[in-house]
Amino acid sequence: YRTKASLRLPLEAPAEGAWYVGWGGRDLIHNYHAATRDQRFAYDLYVAHDGMPYRTDGKANEDYYCFGLPILAPAGGTVASAVDGLPDNPPGTMDPENAVGNHVVIDHGNGEFSFLAHLQRGTVLPREGDRIEAGERVGLCGNSGNTSMPHLHYHLQTTARFAEGEGLPAQFNGYRANGQPVERGEPVRGEFIEP
Repeated sequence: YRTKASLRLPLEAPAEGAWYVGWGGRDLIHNYHAATRDQRFAYDLYVAHDGMPYRTDGKANEDYYCFGLPILAPAGGTVASAVDGLPDNPPGTMDPENAVGNHVVIDHGNGEFSFLAHLQRGTVLPREGDRIEAGERVGLCGNSGNTSMPHLHYHLQTTARFAEGEGLPAQFNGYRANGQPVERGEPVRGEFIEP
């Protein structure tokens, strides 16, 4: 499958550390999401610095390098869903009743929908029906929903409804992986990536 939307990484370079692919790839070794049909090509992204995702002991969301960093639209489209108001979990606890937490879903057309999940409460900017451009801020990285630590969950699928539809590979354009330029590619677990 070749992604129809022209995708960019949905993030900015952090002031310290680098975005790390915690989960990502096409097999279960690199990506536990591969076991589910809608999220089979999903990514979990967080910032690591000196090999760690947090500054101190990781007991507060604010300890995590990625918490509060801008999350961006990977491509233009229409906002199919936008949810805000769910609390950010204390690290180590999860909210399985609200799996994606605060999130934005973007309809890029051609049957491709981007899910940007676990956003920080009170930071989701677009509303359902809004037109959004690539690189526009959608919210801040948070820890809401069924997650135990701050990170961005991103995946592309064929419908706007979570847990329905088929997951699609997301090929991003013009980024760097482990310091090397990538014209078009799919990040893999263990890589450090930057726009």
